[in-house]
Order: sequence, then structure tokens, then C-alpha cells
Amino acid sequence: MNAMMTRREMLQSLGLLAAGAIAGCTPIRMALHKYPGEFDRDGALAEQTLAAFVEAVVPGTTGEPRDLARVYFDDYYPFAPYRGFFAADLCRRAEERFGKSQFQTLGGAERARVIRDGLDADPITRQLYEGAIILAQVSQYAGIYNDAQGCALIGFGGENQGFPADVLTYPSAGNFLPAGITADGNHP
Repeated sequence: MNAMMTRREMLQSLGLLAAGAIAGCTPIRMALHKYPGEFDRDGALAEQTLAAFVEAVVPGTTGEPRDLARVYFDDYYPFAPYRGFFAADLCRRAEERFGKSQFQTLGGAERARVIRDGLDADPITRQLYEGAIILAQVSQYAGIYNDAQGCALIGFGGENQGFPADVLTYPSAGNFLPAGITADGNHP
């Protein structure tokens, strides 16, 4: 038996190796959009998936999918370009683990298991999941889109609820500040 490979066999082997790398490498899948495009095209599907994610990582959260997932669609945050990939990844992991292709149809414990799988994955995927969790927590606990509403989850009623300024501030606040080092505020 001849141990030498023909050029064609070598190219086929390299092609299979490259395909395997592309299928398993998160940065390449994101860059080449190697995930179902429906998560980029269908805003409602991505919203529902991402809202279910927010409900899973911020216990007690409720609301309309559009409001819960809003932070992931906000171009101000660097996560926005990855929301389609992230939603697709949640659904892919749900399918692999539980046989359900829609993350939002899973129960709470199942969602938590899918998220744990993402956090236990390669470093890039873990970073993506950690960023998504932080954004969910900030959007819900900090009320970044509606200061007046506040956050019932932590007992914060929102901005000033009609209290007079003298109740919310110190009179003569300058009395509580340290003395200046210099007369003009510039360090010598």
C-alpha cells in the first residue's frame, strides 16, 4: 500500500480541516455570518429570543420583548453587531441540548442550562455571553431607557417622586467639601 497522498487527496483533506475549523471557531462563524440569517432579518424572532435571555439572567423581569431586548438593538453599545449571532447561538444550543430550536420556548431551568453551556464554551463565546448578561443586568437594574420608571426589582421608584429640593439636597453643600489647597484650584 502506498503511503503517499496525491495532490487531490491532500487538498480534500485540507478542505475538510478548514471546514471543520470554520464550523467550530466562533470568531470565524461571526465574521463569515455562518449562522441562520433569519436572526438578522427577522427582528421579532431576535427580540423574542433575546427577551427570553434577559428573563433568564435577571430573575423577576417581565415586559414586552421589544423593551426587554432593546439594549441589544442599541447601536450605542458594542454588542449590537453580534445580536443575530448571539440569538442564533442560543437557539443552536437549545436544539443540541433539548431538541427545541427556539430558546424562548424553553423553561427556566432549561434556559439556564443553555446559558451555562455558552459560558463554558470557548473564550470568545464566553466573553459574548458575559457581555450579554452584563448588558441585561444594566438595562434592567439601572433603568437606562426610562429613569422615571425606576426598577421595581430593587425597590427603586425612579427619579424624584415629587419631593422638594430641600429634602433631596443639603443646604449649603459647600460646608461639606474640604478646604481648597490653593486659592485658584491649581496645584502649585
